[in-house]
Parts: sequence; C-alpha cells; structure tokens
Amino acid sequence: MVEWTRLEPWRVARGRTDRDETVIIKWMGSHAGAAQTEAWRLRTEVAALRFLSEDLGLGLAPRVLAEDFAAGRVILEDLAPRTALDVLLRRDGAEPHAERLVAFARARGELGAFTAGRAEPYYRRRSRLGTVDPAADRLGRVAGLRRTGLSQTEVLGVPVSGAVEHDLALALAELSDPGPFLALSSGDPEANNVLVHAGGAADARLIDFRRPNARPLPHLAGLCSHLAEALRHRWPDTDVDLTTVAPYTPRRR
Repeated sequence: MVEWTRLEPWRVARGRTDRDETVIIKWMGSHAGAAQTEAWRLRTEVAALRFLSEDLGLGLAPRVLAEDFAAGRVILEDLAPRTALDVLLRRDGAEPHAERLVAFARARGELGAFTAGRAEPYYRRRSRLGTVDPAADRLGRVAGLRRTGLSQTEVLGVPVSGAVEHDLALALAELSDPGPFLALSSGDPEANNVLVHAGGAADARLIDFRRPNARPLPHLAGLCSHLAEALRHRWPDTDVDLTTVAPYTPRRR
C-alpha cells in the first residue's frame, strides 16, 4: 500500500496500491455487547461474500480480494464512486432518489431469490473457516427468546404459560426450519449498507455482511397473510377505510 485513508468512524480504510488501484481494508476490533467475537464476524463476512461471488457468481456485493485471519484483516473490492444510500436520503429526501430506493429493494430481493434453498453450500463454506451452528445462526437475534423470552415476561408481571408458550415454541421452530423459504440475509439490511451511484443508473451493491445468516423472511410474510385472513373472518369490514365513514361506531363483541 502506498496510501491509506481511514473511513471514520468504522474500522475501515481505503488503500491505494502501487498499481494505482484502490481497495477497501477492514480489520477487527473490540465491539461492546456483540453476540459473536470479531474473529467470528470477520470469517462470516468472508464466507458470505465469497459464497455470493464465487459459488453463485453474483455481483450484489464487494468481492473478497484477500484475507488474513491471523492479523484480523480482509481486503475487499472498492465500490467507489458509489455512495451510501442513507447519505443521499438525508441530504435530499426520498423523492429524488426513488429509483435508488427501488434498486435497493431489487438488490435485497435478488439476494433472497438467488440464495433461497442454498443454505447447505453456504454453511459448508462457512464451516471451513470455523465452527458454526446453522440452527442457531438461522434464528439470529431471535435465538435469545429461547433462553430469556419467558423470564422477561415474568419480570413484566405477565408470565407466559399454556397455549401462548406453545405458540412461542412453534414460532421459533418455524423460524429455525422454514424449508425452501430459507434465504441469506446480510443481517443489517438498512439504507446505510447499500451503495449506489448518485447519478445515472443506481447499480446497487450490498455491504456489511459481518452478521449474515439464513433467514426465513418469506414465512413471516405468510404468517402476516394468515393473520389478515383471520381478521377478515372475524370482522368482514376489516379492509374498509374508516376515515371515509362518519360517524364511526366502535365494534362490540
């Protein structure tokens, strides 16, 4: 490297090589409150990015150029001159960047579509870099509900038991084994983690795969659909726009 510029506040820098090429360098550091170690997160990001680019041939995220786990560093493709979508939204508002928001949604959709049903090869690649528990990984942040969910409700004075406890167990089981609807998620799919061109075609790229996992989001959509049908069965006028009804009389059992 002949030049190195820190991209505050992250543990990320842009480097320039002696060939006048720019790359992105990421390194490990302390992370208060993190559920996983930084070494685990670095290995997970490398596995996810190589899985997307090398196993699936997708250009949705930066390519891994090199990694040194002993030193706690990884070198990635530089996606400049793209910029983070959230920067554009805060500066200009959403309306001028509708096309870029669509590109963000499309990239997220493509990530799910191309990785659905590919959990086995992903976890096979990830396991080569260190031990991983696929079942716990699929639950992600929801995994803690198995251990703390019931006790937390007791602290609030509303202990869970009986049918509710059974439903919670069923929901967690569904999330941990969603069948063909399992797809890869970056773990933090926010507007600050997608890079787009500020002008012309957006050409979106997803970044920050330090906490990726295979998530059953389509099944959650199915659950919402079932709940909506249950509401319509109980109250046939569920879809009526009440703002157009005057006066409105509250429903009674």
